[in-house]
Amino acid sequence: MRNHDELTLDKLSETERQEVFAAFGPEERMQLYGRGLKRRLPPMLDGDPRRIRMVYSLLFSLPGTPVLFYGEEIGMGENLEVEGRLAVRTPMQWTDGPNGGFSTADPAKLVRHVVQGGYGPAHVNAAAARRDPDSLWNFMARLIRRYRECPELGWGRFEVLKQPLHSVLAHRCVWDQNSMILVHNLAAEPATVVLNLDLKDLPEKAKERPLLLDLLLDADVPLSPDGTIELQLGGYDYRWLRIPNSADSRLP
Repeated sequence: MRNHDELTLDKLSETERQEVFAAFGPEERMQLYGRGLKRRLPPMLDGDPRRIRMVYSLLFSLPGTPVLFYGEEIGMGENLEVEGRLAVRTPMQWTDGPNGGFSTADPAKLVRHVVQGGYGPAHVNAAAARRDPDSLWNFMARLIRRYRECPELGWGRFEVLKQPLHSVLAHRCVWDQNSMILVHNLAAEPATVVLNLDLKDLPEKAKERPLLLDLLLDADVPLSPDGTIELQLGGYDYRWLRIPNSADSRLP
């Protein structure tokens, strides 16, 4: 993930950096200055929509302000034939027309050439994404709406929840009377996650209505009398669960 056009790894140890290079940028042309990657997220994740959406869900649910680089919302790729950071500074792909709808100039005269192949405008463009209800663009729009509706994500106290699965990150965000449980499965294999919530920390509304509101799926999660919830996660799955309080109503 990045907030500009270079994925820098300079804060990692040399061993950690080499591990990331091996996983997401094994070719030298994918690497930058020996410390970073000049790639966009979809190609790094082999175009797997499950992994891509899980990673963006994680970005929006962790502490800090999520920042998107242009084209991320539709899943653009990079042009590795271009040197340095310019590999990801390709023209925005608005349509499937000539030059991706970015310019009417002769393609040979473009300052930056449009990405070719499977990530080119014929396959990835904003116009098509807006019309497709299952597109990455619409998924990102939903994440942004939920993020803005849930102040506990941006402002709340962050707490990792204990559970035995190494491939799963479960955490809680608490702000004022609002509380959310967020769970991400970073593995390809399905997982069953059991979390024990401290009942004394729950608002009275949650005790009156023993279920958690699922903000991304139309399936709420029951809360047992002892404060336990059980989640069935698919590979690269994720859940955003809100603990209801006196001010809660079902989000649209």
